[in-house]
Amino acid sequence: MSIEIEAEDIVRLVLQFLKENSFNQTAQAIETETGVKINTIENRESFMKEIKDGEWDMVLRHVADLRIPPLKLMDLYEQVVLELTELRELGAARTLLRQTEPMFLLKNRFPERYLRLEHILSRSAFDPKEIYVNGITKEKMRSKIAQALANEVTVVEPGRLMTLLEDCVKWQQHQGLLAPDTPLNLFQDANQVIQIEDEMVQTLETTIKFPGKKSYAECTAFSPNGLYLVTGSVDGFIEIWNHQTGKLRKDLKYQAEENLMAMDQSVICVNFSQDSESLVTGSTDGKIALWKVQSGHCQRKISPAHSQGVTSVAFNKDTTHILSSSYDHSIKIHNVKSGKLVKSLDGHVSFVNSAVYSSDYTQVISGSSDGEVKIWDIASGVCLHSIQPDYKVAVQSVVLIPYSSQFIAVTKSHQLHILNTQGKRVKMIEQDKSKGDFISAALSHQGKLVYGLSETGILSCHDLSTGYKGEIEISQDELIGISSHPFTNRIAVNDIAGRVYLYTH
Repeated sequence: MSIEIEAEDIVRLVLQFLKENSFNQTAQAIETETGVKINTIENRESFMKEIKDGEWDMVLRHVADLRIPPLKLMDLYEQVVLELTELRELGAARTLLRQTEPMFLLKNRFPERYLRLEHILSRSAFDPKEIYVNGITKEKMRSKIAQALANEVTVVEPGRLMTLLEDCVKWQQHQGLLAPDTPLNLFQDANQVIQIEDEMVQTLETTIKFPGKKSYAECTAFSPNGLYLVTGSVDGFIEIWNHQTGKLRKDLKYQAEENLMAMDQSVICVNFSQDSESLVTGSTDGKIALWKVQSGHCQRKISPAHSQGVTSVAFNKDTTHILSSSYDHSIKIHNVKSGKLVKSLDGHVSFVNSAVYSSDYTQVISGSSDGEVKIWDIASGVCLHSIQPDYKVAVQSVVLIPYSSQFIAVTKSHQLHILNTQGKRVKMIEQDKSKGDFISAALSHQGKLVYGLSETGILSCHDLSTGYKGEIEISQDELIGISSHPFTNRIAVNDIAGRVYLYTH
C-alpha cells in the first residue's frame, strides 16, 4: 500500500521536535528556508484560555508558529495594542503597531483603523467606553478572537515524531519484519530489519486449509514488503492471507465482502510488483491478469497472452512490463499499460516451465522441459547461452540467487544445479535418490540456504556454502510448490490436498 505524505508535514514534525527540545535557532532556520510553519498546538482549550485571559506574551509566541489568515492576525494584534495602551505599556504598544507585519498590512488595507490606533496611543488617558461600543466589551472581543484563531489551528500531542517512530517499530515487530527486543538503530535499516541469520525452518507455525475436497492452491508468493501471502487456486480464485495467522486478510475490503479476485480457469502462477502494490496472475487458458492489491480491481487482462497455460509471470523493475512463460514453448514480454506484446523470445522446443529476470533486469533466464536453460538478452532478444544442466532432463524451475549473477536450475532429478549468467556451471547439490526427484525450490531470505521440495513429500535444506543441513517430511500428499518470505525464516508449501503449510525457524 502506498501512502502519500506531504513534504510540509514532514517539516512540521521536525519543527515540533526541534522546538520541544529547545533547538530554536535551528527551527527558525528551517522555517525561513522552507516557509513552513508548524501550525499546531498541544491543547486548543488552553490556547483559547490564554487569549481570553489576555496572556498576550504566550499567545504571540504560539501565533509565531501558526499559519493564521492575515485578517484574523490583524484583529489579534489590534486588540493587543489596545490592551497594552490601556495598561499604559505605550512603548510595547508602539513597537507592535509600527514594527510588525500584521500592523503593516492593517495600515495598507485599512488605514482608518490604523490611524485610530495611532490616535488612541497619543492620548493621555484610555477610556474603555469610547473604545468598546455597541455592547462590545474587552472580554467579548477576546472570546471572539479566541474562537476565530482556534478554528485555524490543528491540535497535535507533544512528541509526535517519536510516537510515529515507535509505532513504526511496533508495526514492524508485529509483521515479523523486526526481531523483538533488538536494540534499534534507525540509521542501520538494512542491517537492523531481521538480522536473524538464515536458519533452517523446523516449526509448523500454521496451516491454511482450502474448503472442499477439490480446491487447492496451485501457486503461492510472498510480497516484497513481507506483508502478504497470495495463493492462486485450481478453481481460479486469488486470495491474500495473513501468513502469521493463516487467516484471509479481511483488512482488504473486497475480501471482507467476499468479492475475491478470480480468473476463468486455474491460476497456476502469481507474482508481485516490487512495490507490492500490484499483482500479476496467469491461468491454464493462456490468460494474464493484472490486479491492484488494495482494491482487488483488475487493471488489465491480456487475453490470450499465450495459446496454452501460463507457467510463470514476473514484473520488471518499474512495473512497466510483464514477463511470462508458457506450455506453448514461448517466453513473452508484454506492456502493462497497453497489454500489447513487446517481445517474444523463441527457441525452446517444449514447455517453458519458468522464466525470471536477471538481478540487473537486462536478461531473462528460462528453464524448459526440453532440458535446457537459456539466457536471453532483453534488448536484442538474442539467446546468449544455452545450457543443459542434466542431459535431456526437464528443468522444473529457475530460482535467482539475490545479489549475484548466479541462479539455481531445478531439474526433474535428485539434483539442484547452480549456474551463472555467463552460462557456466558453478556447483551441484545432490540428495539421495531414494528421496525422489526435486519438483521445486526456494531460497531463504538472505539467500544462503536453498530448500528443495521433493516428489516424496520431503523438504530438504542445503547451505549453499557448506552443504546439507537437514530435512522435514511435509506431507504424504502430492506437493506442488514452495515460496519464501523476503525478510524472515518462513516458507510456504502447498499440496494437492488443499493445504498450505507455513513453517518457521
